[in-house]
Amino acid sequence: MTYRCSAACKHCLVMSSPGQDVAQVTLEDAVEYGRDFQSLGRQVIIAGGEALLFFNHVLAMCRALQEAGVPVAFIESNGSWCSSDQLTTERLRMLHQSGVQGMYFSIDGYHQEFVPAERVHRGARIAREIFGPEQVIASTISLEDARSLETLTADPERLRQFTRNLYLHWIGRAALELAGFRDPVPLEELTQQDCRAALDIDHLKEIQVDPFGFVRPDICPGVNLGNTRQQRVAELCRTQRVRETPLLQDLSEQGPAALLPLARRFGLTVRSHYVDKCHLCFDLRRQLVDYLPEEFGPKHVYEVTA
Repeated sequence: MTYRCSAACKHCLVMSSPGQDVAQVTLEDAVEYGRDFQSLGRQVIIAGGEALLFFNHVLAMCRALQEAGVPVAFIESNGSWCSSDQLTTERLRMLHQSGVQGMYFSIDGYHQEFVPAERVHRGARIAREIFGPEQVIASTISLEDARSLETLTADPERLRQFTRNLYLHWIGRAALELAGFRDPVPLEELTQQDCRAALDIDHLKEIQVDPFGFVRPDICPGVNLGNTRQQRVAELCRTQRVRETPLLQDLSEQGPAALLPLARRFGLTVRSHYVDKCHLCFDLRRQLVDYLPEEFGPKHVYEVTA
């Protein structure tokens, strides 16, 4: 829904931060996207950034979707807005009454660098009362343990161990701030790996549409299936779209090796080692986006653009 966020987590796939663009998905677009996802047999999830920084807009979006017969399965949040029991209860009740079926709250060492554990713990607790425990996705760790995460990123050794023990997608801010904690892999090994599973759109768990209309696979922000300004979500969110688009088909069959000829053409820097193929792909796309903005945009997923 937005790239703007109350946090700037070190592992964020889409570089969300307080300095990001305030652009938001419009109500009209939300209804169109919702109907298209529903036609594909998919559910609607509202995420960011921190979508609930713009509570009134999200509430209006949920009501518009409800009127269109498209329920919102979940809203993702870091809980930074949960400053009191009263406010949290009021807002979650309004969302529930507007057709929202559940909530997802992020609780981990990266988010708690920016969000007080007490707030997100409050959000998860009250959400379980309103939506039901089975409709809330959040860690069940104690408030005391959650508070201990607030200082994790300030300790380089704790951060290193935490990062090494956690599965991450090595794109976005993770590629820029955390990749040094993992063992590098030679370029030659990474260019032997394909991306067929990541671009088998028909079988992916999630597909994203951003505020600028870019449609992309769930773990590949910046690898665009197209833009809703030219085609509907229902037309773009299919594996057939990959097969019909030469660059996407090459990425599917060859993995990030498909980007190396483009890197050579534009004189870009290619390192000898990366953490994994996603890290390599992200680094090349981050340099290519200026030349191929429709294929790999927006620049927001590579840097803070205020």
